Amino acid sequence: MINKKRYTEILTQLLNEHYAEIKRKSSVSKDRQKYIDGYLTAARALNVFDYEELKEVIDKIHLKAFGKTIKERKKSDLSEPSLDDGLLDIPTYIREGINLVEG
Repeated sequence: MINKKRYTEILTQLLNEHYAEIKRKSSVSKDRQKYIDGYLTAARALNVFDYEELKEVIDKIHLKAFGKTIKERKKSDLSEPSLDDGLLDIPTYIREGINLVEG
């Protein structure tokens, strides 16, 4: 049985490091992004978390890190003259609500 609490602790650590990098560099490491994507995909594929649970965890961590929601941050980033594509900090399947597991 997978420990949801431990999974969430590790996800929090990963995202905090990821968001700190975004703040420092205004960009993200492709390798870190792929690792986080894989970590999130594994949770969904193993039916440990559903989409809404993961989104809630990510939203809380993001709000704490940036002081605004993902939607608010994206809106403010879009209004800035130079948008770095690396700022898309959640996996596409979560942003677009794609279900990875049929059933």
